[in-house]
Amino acid sequence: MKRNLRKIMSVLIVLTLLLPLGGACAAGLEEVANGDAPPAEDANLVEATPSMEFKDVSPDDWFYSHVVNGVRFGIIKGTGDGRFEPNRNVTRAEFITMLGRLHEYGNETIGTPGVGAFYERYLDWAVEMGIIHGNEHGDLMPHAYVTREQMAVIAFRYIDVVGLWRYVECIDGPTIPVFFQDENITSRWARTAIETLGEMRLLAYNPEFHANYFRPRTDATRADTLAQLAIIASRIYCQNTRGEYNIS
Repeated sequence: MKRNLRKIMSVLIVLTLLLPLGGACAAGLEEVANGDAPPAEDANLVEATPSMEFKDVSPDDWFYSHVVNGVRFGIIKGTGDGRFEPNRNVTRAEFITMLGRLHEYGNETIGTPGVGAFYERYLDWAVEMGIIHGNEHGDLMPHAYVTREQMAVIAFRYIDVVGLWRYVECIDGPTIPVFFQDENITSRWARTAIETLGEMRLLAYNPEFHANYFRPRTDATRADTLAQLAIIASRIYCQNTRGEYNIS
């Protein structure tokens, strides 16, 4: 009798902890309790009471939910002055660092923290995994700004290399292909990544652009890059509320 009571209390505690997840995770609590995998859903998972506050982020901003999730998944930590700087362009090293932090959320520490430049251990990891490639001269260009098509390609490679497709796929209905009016200017090496992420609703879209424009060769901002990674993170962890999945 006591053992059964403890089991019931444990389930109630777990459900209480999971309730703030919102969105599809909250909707899938019954399935989790019954031992079934929770359903996938869109990436806008926002905590009821966000544990973050940036001076330049408002609930009215299109990227607000992504900022909340970025903090939740450890992707961002702010700039040290209480600001997020959503419109600041992001270097390739910075984007790889954000991606590495997402990967570490799955209980794996990359490299040795505190050794070398802030991005070196993440860059070494990305090169070793084949997630990032240099130019024709082998230059990784860590201080160059990452473009939106480069952002998409790196995100695509990460999902592919780590084997995450079955965790990020849409399972709540047929996918609708996304076509952009400026797809003709997308670099040939980036088309597969952009088309695939678009079809799976994993591609970060900036609503401030004109309708159906992706602007592949535009430098990505902090808001753009965080949105891309937060979408992937939310899809992964929403489908794995039970903690079965570990990206390490």
